[in-house]
Amino acid sequence: MDQAARPGHERLMTAMLLGIVVLASLNLKVRLSTFTPRYDPEDETGYFRTESAYQYRYARMVADGLPLPELDRDAQYPEGVRPTRELTPLMEYATGWAYRLAKAVGGAGDLRWFVILWVAASSSLTIPAFYLLALRLCRFRPLALAACAAYGLSWAAQSNLVASYVFESFAQPLMFGSLACLCAALDEPPRRRAWACGGGVLMAAALSSWHLARFYWATVILVLAWLAWRRRGEGEALRASLAWMAAPLLLAGLSVPCLRESAFVFSPGMILTYGLLAWLWFPRKRVEAAVLTAAALALAAWWSRDAAAYAHVYSYLAAKLRFGLVRPADPALLSNEARSIWNGPADSPSPGFLVFSLLPLGLLAAPRLLAAARKEKSPESLSGSLVDGLLLLYAAGAVVALRLMPLFVFLLCLAALRLPEKNARRLGLTLFVVLLAALEGFKTFAPASRLNPFIRVAAALPDDDRHPATTFSHELAVIRWLKAKASAKPVLADISFSANFLVYAGVPVLVHPKFEAPGIRAKVAEYLKALFSDEESFYAFCRKYGADYFVLSAYDLLDETPDGPRYTSGSMRLTPKTAAVLLHFKPESLRHFRLAYQNEDFRIYEVGPRPETKPAGKGSPIYDLSQYAPATSPDGALRLDIQGVLARLKESRQKLFVARVLLQGRMPEAALEYYEGALKAWPDENARAEYERLRRSLESRR
Repeated sequence: MDQAARPGHERLMTAMLLGIVVLASLNLKVRLSTFTPRYDPEDETGYFRTESAYQYRYARMVADGLPLPELDRDAQYPEGVRPTRELTPLMEYATGWAYRLAKAVGGAGDLRWFVILWVAASSSLTIPAFYLLALRLCRFRPLALAACAAYGLSWAAQSNLVASYVFESFAQPLMFGSLACLCAALDEPPRRRAWACGGGVLMAAALSSWHLARFYWATVILVLAWLAWRRRGEGEALRASLAWMAAPLLLAGLSVPCLRESAFVFSPGMILTYGLLAWLWFPRKRVEAAVLTAAALALAAWWSRDAAAYAHVYSYLAAKLRFGLVRPADPALLSNEARSIWNGPADSPSPGFLVFSLLPLGLLAAPRLLAAARKEKSPESLSGSLVDGLLLLYAAGAVVALRLMPLFVFLLCLAALRLPEKNARRLGLTLFVVLLAALEGFKTFAPASRLNPFIRVAAALPDDDRHPATTFSHELAVIRWLKAKASAKPVLADISFSANFLVYAGVPVLVHPKFEAPGIRAKVAEYLKALFSDEESFYAFCRKYGADYFVLSAYDLLDETPDGPRYTSGSMRLTPKTAAVLLHFKPESLRHFRLAYQNEDFRIYEVGPRPETKPAGKGSPIYDLSQYAPATSPDGALRLDIQGVLARLKESRQKLFVARVLLQGRMPEAALEYYEGALKAWPDENARAEYERLRRSLESRR
């Protein structure tokens, strides 16, 4: 082949291979998102949950050509939330506009399916950003492409995006693209200004679409400050790159409504940016610049709206450090702000999750660790040092919070490519990375397969996830009941379900899971305190905010884990007069609430004076107090054997599952034995009816 044509040919092949990796990653995400129990190709009801559902509602408004409301009372009844100022709606705007464009050319389909594709496609744009950074670090196209495949097909990079519509799917490509531009600006003086400005624009877009992006920017500045101190001779590159990158951020902070509302220009990340620029610009007065920055940061923390909007994040981080990443048994030791966020994705990963996420992907770091052990130095560059510094920060961050795992994995795969330049090893290393990519792809394709060795290793490790969960079919029944019977009437429910009811039942909700909105954290705390007080206090809360219906989840009371409402309320103590206890066990004794509907996981109460009606039946045994061996302590506390009930319920459901499988496999005698074991563990009426039908059928054959 002609030498002049070779570079063009290589670029074409690279683009094709990179496109294959992107399409494979997209396909995996779509496959996993449609293989969930919540996916029904004919009905979108209930598919998205919590924050994803909340955001999906705004995307649907934009897709329908409707403006986002200035004050959305239905989403936080009755005071309302201002979505364009208090939230970050850029992703919803982009999704809705893209859907309208696709619909105009005849290829959109229904919005739920479009959003699944949108999330898969937009999040896969992290792969081209990864490639640009990987090629800069290793200078070897085959190795960079192989690492792209290992990252792009990995479970850890995309598990957060399955069956969800979350901000990180839209913001992470912008953040990583911004990092690629920053690294190019640091390493390429001739085009430094253009790269830095481009990185600033991408970072401004990320900040406008995800609240967490401002904390990511703060970590970038911390690492740049470390580089400025460690490599003083390259201050010009750092100063010019940072100055041109910060300009779009400052402009966005003054003009974008959600950034202006939260005073982003006075956020800790921006204060550190100003201080670092001053330190670089005035090298002879660095001490004065540092002192002024510290003073400005302290002042901003004291009065800034950023501190108010993100008080729950700062309180959570302080509590994590104070208690060594483990939540105390007594929730009163934590502030309301810390309790409100320290759960789910903000909790530390379990050993099993870490192993499943990082095996075999973590083996990418083995060649570099081996080179370090041999004292072989990697090529020095500002971009490489920036990636290494960020990796150290996010390694610690991934231990603190599950949510940061995708950022850590991105940086881990990149930093592993900073190796000594020895061409003889590169082909073997590339083959090694290709093998890891194949293993990661299989793990992601079939995460629960019995042929997957990594799930077996992870399952053998301790896991503290005892969080009980409701079933989707029962949640669907509640949504349909509310849609039919409670149209336009305000509904109070836990934040785990309120957004689902808002979107799919079309009812106004009192609380929601978007804790960046002013006042919502205090309102949720007020709700939980009232729920675990007496009936009068809870009724007063419902009247204060105008709730016509209250949806009680069975696990509002039964969830004793730190992720549950009881822990978040600040007290695990129950009494016979606690409103949640009466709502769960004794609806006939309530004066202000009437039981209107119930299934095995939920009860719906109408709020108001209870008319004289026939007492409702007990329903599922999960609402039967006698199952819990109740006892009242001398101090008035109610003790319930909740763990015993949950254990028996779990055992019963497992045996029922086996019984139904055996029945489908035409082994009725064996199925009957498992039905009997299930009923012995838990007296489920539906299971008993199935058992009786099977028993009578077998007797008739004899």
